[in-house]
Amino acid sequence: MTRAAAAALAAALTIGCGKKGPPLAPIVHIPTSVDQVSARRVGNDVLVTLTVPAENVDKTKPADVGRIEVYGYTGTAAPPRGRFLDVAVLVATIPVRPVETEATKQKASEPASSPETNTEPPAGDSASEIPPAVQGASVTVRDHLTGEALVARPIPPAPVTGRPRNTPAVPPTPAPTVEGPLRRFYLAFAFSPRGRVGPPGTVAELPLFTLPDRPLGVVATYAADAITLSWEPAGGVVGALLDNALPIEPSPLEEAADAPPRQAAPATPEGPTRYNVYREIEVAADDIREPAAQTPEVPPPVNGAPLVALTYTEGSLLDGRRRCYTVRAVRGDGPTAVEGEPSEPACVTPVDDVAPAPPTGLSAASAPGEITLTWEPNVEDDLAGYVVLRGEAGDATLTPVTGSVTTEVRFVDGTVRPGVRYVYAVTAIDTRLPTPNVSMESARVEETAR
Repeated sequence: MTRAAAAALAAALTIGCGKKGPPLAPIVHIPTSVDQVSARRVGNDVLVTLTVPAENVDKTKPADVGRIEVYGYTGTAAPPRGRFLDVAVLVATIPVRPVETEATKQKASEPASSPETNTEPPAGDSASEIPPAVQGASVTVRDHLTGEALVARPIPPAPVTGRPRNTPAVPPTPAPTVEGPLRRFYLAFAFSPRGRVGPPGTVAELPLFTLPDRPLGVVATYAADAITLSWEPAGGVVGALLDNALPIEPSPLEEAADAPPRQAAPATPEGPTRYNVYREIEVAADDIREPAAQTPEVPPPVNGAPLVALTYTEGSLLDGRRRCYTVRAVRGDGPTAVEGEPSEPACVTPVDDVAPAPPTGLSAASAPGEITLTWEPNVEDDLAGYVVLRGEAGDATLTPVTGSVTTEVRFVDGTVRPGVRYVYAVTAIDTRLPTPNVSMESARVEETAR
């Protein structure tokens, strides 16, 4: 290479590379906060529902999220979000399924870089019991309220940061105690696969009222077209009286006039006791659907709104599948509503044991080589058809002459012998499986073949 060519090549490389500087730091994506969080109490369980982030803090997609940790705290007021983890306990860890992209595929093929800290979920969580979630999807986890979860945890004083020299140390001031009803607070954090935590999101909360008593004496019965449930009021007669009792007026001597009002926690939300009905149906023997992933979600009650009455009726499908019902007492409305533990289940197996009515209006007409039968149609909704029975004069028992169930109300018997007197009757059959219900015989008719 000539000296001129070498100089031109060096100039081109200088222009292409630009000014030499320090290497750029790699782009680090951090998942955004978990802002869509809600909590619903069902008995001694709280169902926390959240939406998995689908983008990062810098708005890039998909989110670089590997898991979500949900924390719970019990107190009269929520701690500052920056100190939530100082007093909260881990409720659940939700693994998040990675999104396949060209970048992630290429990254997976590259050798691992320097190790990160906190890359694994904390020990003792429930990640193994929760199926991986999908970005942007709604996920529900269960928080079982033990005795410890129903006691307020104090918020320790904030740590003292650096202070000027020669300044006496001042002990940290404990957080003020706020009086009022106990509440349960939930906050979720999204972690990247390398353990980088996203910002705190929205705090969900619910009051920890005392649960109403579970209903007793639930009874389920069924008829041809309906299943009816009945139960005793929650708390028995005393509970019914308390629902309608007049409020107790406070004595003027209890407190001084200038004393601030106390915020005592109410035993249960205000309002009458109402009820929700839940149902579980036995899976049909021919149902070959794959079992759904385990989820703590409680199905909604079968009644549209909480019931004031102590009965519930729904239409019955007489398919022989076992149905079990439980009833829960409800106090309050909206966010303050609290639902008690379920009653003992009441189960029924609706079976269609009602046979169709016997056909009516049977008549016979003879023609050469055949006898024609006609009758009035039945009106049952589950009617499958009819079976024609035949015998000879003097026979006490008739046998089917039709090869299968006929849906017509007319039948021509072409297997008669001239001069023989025949006896006919018709029965109706319904659609029950595997063994249909058969009606009684219709009125018999006789006719002589020609």
